[in-house]
Amino acid sequence: MNDVQLTLLSLGLFIILIMILHNWVQIRKHKALKPKKPSKKTEITDENDPLFNQATPIFERQNPLNPDIEGNASEHLIRENLPDGIYRETEAVVSITTKIMQEGTKNLFLDELSRIQDSRIYVRNGSEIWVTGDALDENIRFDQIITVFLLTSRKGGKSESDIKSFQSFVSIVKDSVDGSLLWLANQDLFEVSTELNKFRAEVDQSLFLKVIPKSDSSFESGALIEFFENPKIISNKNGFHALKNSTSEINNICQLLTLSGKKLDISNEIFLQGILFKMDIPNTKNITYSFNEMIKLINLAKTKLNGILVDVNSNELNEDQISKIYVSLKDIEDKMIKINIMPGSKAAKNIFS
Repeated sequence: MNDVQLTLLSLGLFIILIMILHNWVQIRKHKALKPKKPSKKTEITDENDPLFNQATPIFERQNPLNPDIEGNASEHLIRENLPDGIYRETEAVVSITTKIMQEGTKNLFLDELSRIQDSRIYVRNGSEIWVTGDALDENIRFDQIITVFLLTSRKGGKSESDIKSFQSFVSIVKDSVDGSLLWLANQDLFEVSTELNKFRAEVDQSLFLKVIPKSDSSFESGALIEFFENPKIISNKNGFHALKNSTSEINNICQLLTLSGKKLDISNEIFLQGILFKMDIPNTKNITYSFNEMIKLINLAKTKLNGILVDVNSNELNEDQISKIYVSLKDIEDKMIKINIMPGSKAAKNIFS
């Protein structure tokens, strides 16, 4: 390389360095001239507290089923076309579409289905209404089949034999109608059943609290009658008393029973040695809110009936122990919300009944 080439190369490198330095200076000037936005300190209030604001739930389903959120057209179609009373959170759901129109129940193997506990079948023709149960007769015509299998309940989880029986049934029906099969929920039956049964065992609990007389052997009948005139306490058609849930027309918060768990017969002649407050936790809507309402009624009972609050072993409960009960209930509520089985919902009652 001669002297001229070296000179030109050095000059080129120098020009590049000048350009880099110029650009750096310009960037610094631009940042210096750009006005800084003052930072705002967020104040936590009752309206924006994430722990208590229902508009910002703590837990969200990992795979939301809401098509408006997901923009999932196929999910929307599934939801719109499924029969009422199917809960994909807790059930295996299989769709079979036949190649030709089917008539009668011959290819549905209803006798076989009846031997599989917690299973059911629906059929329909085109966009007509779904038919199931006693409505399945020899006059039906259909080209679509839905088979459903509940994966856990208060009776317990499903055995490997139960699951294989359902899988075999689905296969027999598919082959019989020469149809195409599509799993709409929980194809991994054994795995999902095991997890759901574990979840059920964790949250399937009842809360029992008692209010007993502080000093006398029984409550005074006049005060007792006045207490049960509270409009929040209702009596159902079977004569059982319950605390009404103001957030739900069909769900109650807890039952009010005798200490032996029987229904109360409130009258002037009653000799009542205590009231048992029983909450079926997973079937109670808004568990922690309901617990607070239950405690309010218990405190009212303590005041009006001169009573004390005790546990099932008749040990008196203080505020700290009540707070611990609340924390335990909150844990159950959070577990249910996290997997999209809302406390007190139809999906919850499907397995906790």
